[in-house]
Amino acid sequence: MTTLETILIVSNVLTLILYFTSKFKESGNLSTVIKEVKEDIKNSSEVVADLVTKATGIVFDETVQKTIKEFIMIVEEKNQIAQQKGEIFLAGDEKKQAVIQRLSEWVSNLTGSTEKAIGFVEDNQSKIESIIDDYISFSNKMHGKSTLSEAEKIIADKLNSKGY
Repeated sequence: MTTLETILIVSNVLTLILYFTSKFKESGNLSTVIKEVKEDIKNSSEVVADLVTKATGIVFDETVQKTIKEFIMIVEEKNQIAQQKGEIFLAGDEKKQAVIQRLSEWVSNLTGSTEKAIGFVEDNQSKIESIIDDYISFSNKMHGKSTLSEAEKIIADKLNSKGY
């Protein structure tokens, strides 16, 4: 054992002795002390369980947005491979559903609860779909695909004709 481990063990033992001594001085009866210790352990475990529950809550933040974008890229890559092999590939809403399903599985794995994952996806459905639509639209523009809106096409044509 290292010196640090030894110091930690000694300090934990001393803390435990102080704890039991204070409990014993309060009641003076061993059975009462045991009941109080059981109650303290129960209360501590409830507090820890509450903290764990709060810690597993997912907040819609940049990490979630980045994860959604990574899932979009995975779905797109799988689609490209399937298309090259001549297999069936996803389009439109099917892509969106594939990304949402992956996100649900990810949230479920993080929280340990399928119900929380479903609730998270339902609560943030519009944000998720908006990110998917924006990212796919941006990606398509970068690859020169024609998913531009009519207004975007007019602006692109004018910029091209002026030499920008």
